[in-house]
Amino acid sequence: MRTINRLVLTFCLGLPVFGCTDRKGGYEGPTVDAFHGKVTHNGNPVKFEENDEVLLSLYHEKGQQFGIPLKADGTFEIGWMPIGKYAIMLERIAQTPVKKGPQKTMYNVPDRLTIEEGKRDYVIELGKNFKP
Repeated sequence: MRTINRLVLTFCLGLPVFGCTDRKGGYEGPTVDAFHGKVTHNGNPVKFEENDEVLLSLYHEKGQQFGIPLKADGTFEIGWMPIGKYAIMLERIAQTPVKKGPQKTMYNVPDRLTIEEGKRDYVIELGKNFKP
């Protein structure tokens, strides 16, 4: 059941990034083709539980929203994205014992992300108030 939930969540949240008709989902403007990166806390890599579903929700300065799924080791790889500045929210669904069920937490990342032409490697610092 967890696998099905994870696949559905990844598919639904990935639609804004990958689109379902054309490569840029109708976006007009400069983009990058692909990039990768990781999230850190106080400069150290962040690790998540294997069963957790973790997503960076990015909000572009022109109003579009994109979702980037994170791997358990805090890294990510993504296809095209518009160039520009983004506000970031970290969303995490932690799988807990069956009695409690999944616990969703959201964290507003204090720094912005700027996607730049030609840059392919990014580090997103979660800030001092992040609680792993």
